[in-house]
Amino acid sequence: MSTASVFRIKYLFQKYLDTSCTTEEFNELFELMAKEENLPEIEGLLEKLWADTEMKPDADAEVVHQEVLYNKLLEIVKKEKNVYSFQKRSSKTIIRSVAATIALLICAGLYFLHTRPKPMPMQARVTLSNPVRHVHEIKLADGSVVTLNKNSHLDYPAKFTGKTREVYLTGEAYFDVRHDPLHPFLVHTGQITTRVLGTAFNIKSEGSLIQVTVTRGKVKVSTPKKTLGIVLPNHQINYNEINNQSSIDILNAKTTVLWKETDLVMDHITLKEAAAVLTERYGVKVILDNEKIGSCRFSATFLNTTGLEQVVKVLSHLNNLSYKWSKEGDVTLSGSGCE
Repeated sequence: MSTASVFRIKYLFQKYLDTSCTTEEFNELFELMAKEENLPEIEGLLEKLWADTEMKPDADAEVVHQEVLYNKLLEIVKKEKNVYSFQKRSSKTIIRSVAATIALLICAGLYFLHTRPKPMPMQARVTLSNPVRHVHEIKLADGSVVTLNKNSHLDYPAKFTGKTREVYLTGEAYFDVRHDPLHPFLVHTGQITTRVLGTAFNIKSEGSLIQVTVTRGKVKVSTPKKTLGIVLPNHQINYNEINNQSSIDILNAKTTVLWKETDLVMDHITLKEAAAVLTERYGVKVILDNEKIGSCRFSATFLNTTGLEQVVKVLSHLNNLSYKWSKEGDVTLSGSGCE
């Protein structure tokens, strides 16, 4: 299963749970669910849904009934998967059976989610991973902007509630936080928490080392046991999670966030070369319909935050090409090409 398919399934599944997906997205989700190679990913999502709604010891009989129903349906899914190895059945029959079972399983999970006793409403959260080789810009509900570096992961609420604004980061991200003195902004990274009211700063977590660099304002960095320090502009705090040691350095903060400014520059290169660059950068296959297309040369520059879809549109216009997306998220370029 391609990386693009994994992210598409997670995206559609979350929209389904939020009851915000369109009819087209709903149909696309269930088409993806019906594919055998996607079943492990679907099972993982369902297991996570169940873990997020774990039953309390004082659950009533109705909740217990939902737990039993869930486990029975999960067993059905596992049995359906095993059928591929032991019986020769119509592929359409298998697909329909598995898809229907998973649909029932989701419904059971959602019913359990809404009927189980809860002391207070569950807060909707968004989890965004960025394994591809370009940065991703996220606008949070409060107006703050987060630039997520490649191979990084951000968990944040769809809407901030309560007295604080809290997010969880793995990897590297640049935060431009909207000022709100009544609702401090907290970033949890490993063992440390970075607390601000409104400022701009970079956090990088790599191995056991966590670095917080401030470009504007000031931030407070702490562990559960103590405050590590107040970090000012052009200062960086370094924290080692193994020995719990920290230090503060003075530096030019702009050099720390240069990764945000790395634009995509294509200077008189062939489409064959460009396809390889885009495949590496975005993590999807860029397929050329014929060899002549690959010999076409062009020049173009794109901002680091430009998505693949916009890049493909521009390249197609420059080289008189058409393009088609696959369900897996790959793209095929077609045209007469160049001599």
